[in-house]
Amino acid sequence: MDIIQLSVVGSSIGTISIILIYMYLYVVYHERYMGIWAASWLILLSRYLIFDTGLLPWRQSDLGLAIYQLMIFISVLMFVWGTHIFINKPFSKWWIYGTIGVIAISTVLNTFLMSLTFKLLLPIYICCFVGIWLGFIFLHQTNLQGLGRHITGYSYISWSLLNLTAPFTIGGFSFLPLAYSLGGILRLTIAVGTLLLYFEKTRIDLLNKEMQYRLLAENAIDIIYHYQLLPKQQLEYISPSVSLVTGYTPEEFYSNKSLISSIIHPDDRSLTDSFTAKLPDSTTLPLTFRLLCKDSSVLWVEQKCVPIYDAKGNFVALEGIVRDITTRKKLEQMSSLFDRMNMVGSMAAAVAHEIRNPLTTVRGYLQILARKEKYRPEKEKFDLMTEEIDRANSIIREYLSLSREKIIDLKTSSLNHIINALYPLIQADATSFKVNVLLELNEIPDLLLDENEIRQLLLNLVRNGIEAMPSGGDLVLRTFREDNYIVLSIRDHGSGIPSHVLDNLGTPFLTTKDTGTGLGLPICYQIAHRHHASIRVSTNDQGTTMSVYFPYTL
Repeated sequence: MDIIQLSVVGSSIGTISIILIYMYLYVVYHERYMGIWAASWLILLSRYLIFDTGLLPWRQSDLGLAIYQLMIFISVLMFVWGTHIFINKPFSKWWIYGTIGVIAISTVLNTFLMSLTFKLLLPIYICCFVGIWLGFIFLHQTNLQGLGRHITGYSYISWSLLNLTAPFTIGGFSFLPLAYSLGGILRLTIAVGTLLLYFEKTRIDLLNKEMQYRLLAENAIDIIYHYQLLPKQQLEYISPSVSLVTGYTPEEFYSNKSLISSIIHPDDRSLTDSFTAKLPDSTTLPLTFRLLCKDSSVLWVEQKCVPIYDAKGNFVALEGIVRDITTRKKLEQMSSLFDRMNMVGSMAAAVAHEIRNPLTTVRGYLQILARKEKYRPEKEKFDLMTEEIDRANSIIREYLSLSREKIIDLKTSSLNHIINALYPLIQADATSFKVNVLLELNEIPDLLLDENEIRQLLLNLVRNGIEAMPSGGDLVLRTFREDNYIVLSIRDHGSGIPSHVLDNLGTPFLTTKDTGTGLGLPICYQIAHRHHASIRVSTNDQGTTMSVYFPYTL
């Protein structure tokens, strides 16, 4: 083996190593550009070992020369293709068209030119200029960072400049060993630079993905947490959304280990304790419980979590999501309420008329008997029986109003006008309870209302507000516009609604009054529902505000 062959083989050892590394990375990570680069280096290595070592007499053969040139073009084209994929740039088909055109021109020149130098001049120079262009691409690619892009860029440029001498030295022997050695070193440097670039790019991609997942966790509406159980119990992570849900910041949870258990509603602690005692088996089903927020409000939440095990199979942590389901709970309560009212309505439609008919007969005969002389001494008893029958009829009338078959007559009406018309009656009723009624009626647009039903709604809510202040006080009636709603608000200064009553507000026959029927609020909810409105309640020990939200769109 002469010195040239030895130089070619020696310079190829680094290239072989790089091909093996690229192929390994392609098999493990399935990066397409690694496979393309490995193939391009393999073609280049084949050219060196088969042609440059002199194993084939290609210099005197047109076919050998054509294959030699074709291998140069294909390897360079694959370098360009792989680089475009690596830097996330689209690969233009004009590269292929250009390569085909250059191959055609080279084939023509091979026919007319006699000197090997001139035959190699066009393909090698074009490939050198492409290599220089690749070098500048790596140097000026802003999304590539680190030392690798500088090593790769300058090595491509240096290797391409060295190859500019190839057409003049490939036929000689004095400069060839040094050229092959320098070329091998530069090829090795290019490969090492691209490996550095790959690892740096992979590191940045991992950091970006970690940032994306962190942003996803930190911007999520639900609370995301990681709770470590072994080797010691501690909260390792809780997302910032916990501040919006509970009012407590993540730092407060990290610094106070008992805060988690302290905000669980006292009535639900036995439930959460049972969940904890049965871990990890209890994680298969979601857990629903209540939390006490920093502002003392009560929140319904649903927790879903998964157990985390270490390599030895030890249960070491919990990861989960806590979701605010307060709105869903309220909707479920409303749905249950409407179901119950529909049931009562069905019962009302079926039996109320049958009850009223005998009561009417009894009342008539009582009036006839009361007029007879012999029953005059029992007049008070007859009057009492008549009043009780009238009261029973009044209850049945309210009972009938819950019927779901009721059809309302909607007309464009002024809510303020209805309130003003009822004000004297409301004030007269309030005066007997030492209650002062205040009107705060703002300018609002007309709505589609059933005036009779709205009067009944208003009188029921006002009556509840008046009776909530047995010692007297102020009852404030307001109308105003809020977003896309017209709001009727009735505020009293009573002692508020107890929590056990508030949770079941609107349930038929539920009442805290000695003489109440428990049908007033269910009727109000039905009237609001028929007007596509909603009733919202705000209560504390300073009083209660009942607000009816009527939807309004321009």
